[in-house]
Order: sequence, then C-alpha cells, then structure tokens
Amino acid sequence: MPVFHLFTNVSAVSGEFIGKASKLSSMLTGKEEARIAVIVHDGLKMTFAGTNQPCAIVQFHSIGLQASDHPRYSSAIALLLGELDIPSDRHYIQFYAPSPMQIGKCGTTIEELTRPKEDMLHL
Repeated sequence: MPVFHLFTNVSAVSGEFIGKASKLSSMLTGKEEARIAVIVHDGLKMTFAGTNQPCAIVQFHSIGLQASDHPRYSSAIALLLGELDIPSDRHYIQFYAPSPMQIGKCGTTIEELTRPKEDMLHL
C-alpha cells in the first residue's frame, strides 16, 4: 500500500513524472508497482520559506518503512523532485509507517488479509 502523495505549486505535472514516482516508490519499498498509489496535487497556491518559487511537500507512506532508510528515501525523492525544478531546499518529505491494522482494503484491513489462513479458522 505504498502511497506517494505530492503537493506542489508547479503546474501541469506530467503523466511521465507520475509513472517515475510510481516506479521509484516500488524500488524504495521493494513492493510491486501494482500495489503503489501516486497522488499529485499540482498548481497549488503555496509558499515555502516565504516565497512562491517552485516548492513541494511529499508524504510517503508504506507499511514497514524503517527510520534508518529515510535518508536514502529522501535523497531519491529529492532527485525526482529536481525533474520538476524543485530544489532540495524547497521541499519537505514526511515519512509514515502505518501498521497493517491502520490500512483498509477489500472491506477489511491489510492485517486481516495477510493473516495466515489457519488463524482465520479460529475467528
């Protein structure tokens, strides 16, 4: 369930960029791209450090993110944002590692979906 959520004042973020964000999210998390969601809010009215020059906030969510990997993720995401001409000093990246019980899918939670079948017999 990795999610790459971008908020930016840069207009007209391309489908190509969104595809790169999806592939990068897959590479960073080791999860197949079929499980990745990318959400882009572009052309927003926003400021960063008191100016409206290109800027961004990225929220990167995935079950199992490790804090020790955040610097590597930050570096890779900064390179990607550079393709939108957003300098590394004009964005923040927020990392979230929700538990499997906090993510719903298919009318249940990831925790329930990944529970071994023998455990399900005892419910």
